[in-house]
Amino acid sequence: MRVLRGDVVRDDLGDLPLFSGASRSEMAVIGQQLTKLHLPAGRVLVQEGAIGSEFMVIVDGQAVVSQGGHLIATLGRGDLVGEMALLDARGRGRRNATVVARSDVVVYVGSSVEFRRILEAAPSVAAKVRQTVTARTKPQAA
Repeated sequence: MRVLRGDVVRDDLGDLPLFSGASRSEMAVIGQQLTKLHLPAGRVLVQEGAIGSEFMVIVDGQAVVSQGGHLIATLGRGDLVGEMALLDARGRGRRNATVVARSDVVVYVGSSVEFRRILEAAPSVAAKVRQTVTARTKPQAA
């Protein structure tokens, strides 16, 4: 695994829609919280039913989401993975889906503590996370 921190992190983070509204000082905090990882196709990023302890933002590549063995979505650049479990009151809820890398992926990963720090430091990011969660939990029309 290749891990990058500091200025290299902030350079491509600002290109992601999740962080596009963050100020320079907020980006400095965000960059300090995240670790960049390169993961192979087929890697399970999160497992349905498991306790969540981290979140990811996809920088490059694709991942597929399934619930109960049924494919429900494909994720790509800029999409969040694992955030819903971290919004549990204790910050470690159960995963509601399995996410598997469809291709090699590059992700930024952070712990539940780092996730909370980002949400507290960057209100625009917190608002986008809430929008994402609302969209993912909204009942689908039949």
